[in-house]
Amino acid sequence: HENSCKASVYFCCIFVVATHHDGDSSNNFQRRPSVSNVQLCSRVSILSPIIIFTHSFHLLGRVCPPHSRCSNGSIPLGSIREIPITLHYSFFLLLVLELFVSIRYTAYPLFILFIVTLYGPVLLLTIVIHELGHALTTRRLGGAVEGIVLWPLGGFALCGPVEGLGGDLKVALMGPAMHVPMALMWWGIYVGITAGREGLWPGWTIYLDVLSSSAAGFFQTLASEAFYMNLILLGFNLFIPAYPLDGGRIYAASLILFLKLGPVKAAKVTAVTAMLLSAAMVAYAIISFMTGIGGSGLLLGLIGIFIFGNSYDLFVAAGRGDLGEHPIFGRQCYRSMGGGTGVSGEESPQEVPAQSDSAVIT
Repeated sequence: HENSCKASVYFCCIFVVATHHDGDSSNNFQRRPSVSNVQLCSRVSILSPIIIFTHSFHLLGRVCPPHSRCSNGSIPLGSIREIPITLHYSFFLLLVLELFVSIRYTAYPLFILFIVTLYGPVLLLTIVIHELGHALTTRRLGGAVEGIVLWPLGGFALCGPVEGLGGDLKVALMGPAMHVPMALMWWGIYVGITAGREGLWPGWTIYLDVLSSSAAGFFQTLASEAFYMNLILLGFNLFIPAYPLDGGRIYAASLILFLKLGPVKAAKVTAVTAMLLSAAMVAYAIISFMTGIGGSGLLLGLIGIFIFGNSYDLFVAAGRGDLGEHPIFGRQCYRSMGGGTGVSGEESPQEVPAQSDSAVIT
């Protein structure tokens, strides 16, 4: 019941953020009809934090691939390299929400087509490639891959364990790394269409007159937004050391492998670092909201709150020496680093209870 309530609050928060608009930018210097990219960027930046909620609310069992324990609510899309890919019905929630918000721009029907394209096939392809980065690396390192599930604002790969913590670090890195070539591809398309007339860096604002002017204008805008989408996903998954973002796994594994911390101490450092970052995010959100940047500030604050909650739970579990059920530190590759890798030797494998590591969600 508690998890259902949290999920309901989460989707309500998404609706509030996604329906917040500055309106047409009639007061800007150029007097051009536009959509503030702060709002579109705010909603795109929800894509990565969806992983937080899919893990935190324990909803994973409800969206399994069709060949797995459950198949309700998923549409099979085929397979890539023998990795089944399924689309959960709720994937369309974001698209419907964006279409609802875009109704106000009926004077620009191509804007609605733009929304459908960006949050439909472009988003779908972006998520699939990100998760394939995890899945194919897992398979290359000897782990099993059960499938990939596409969620409304993201996705996750059902992967078995790999050999050693170094392998787990590689798996965590390869998902975000996929956004680099994707961002470069969209940047190349943008520069190719504009031929450098608009500069080499894509614009931050969606100009509706450019979007509706021609096919070139449409794809120029689409390439610009897809470019920013990949940059945002790269940043959130790589540079925020909070579970269950990829950055949390990267940071935790690096603390153990390179700084030689034990798993309990690494868990505490990971938790404290994430709590400090999330507190700064909430503080910035409050300040930006009070100064008028409501959309992006509100979203950042929501993300910060949930990261803080997950990190606090990790810190408490580490303090009790009860990490056996944690999705990162309860895994076999982390437990095997106990004892001998502790800084002061106070940590032992017995402090981290055993846990089945048959399927790891990334």
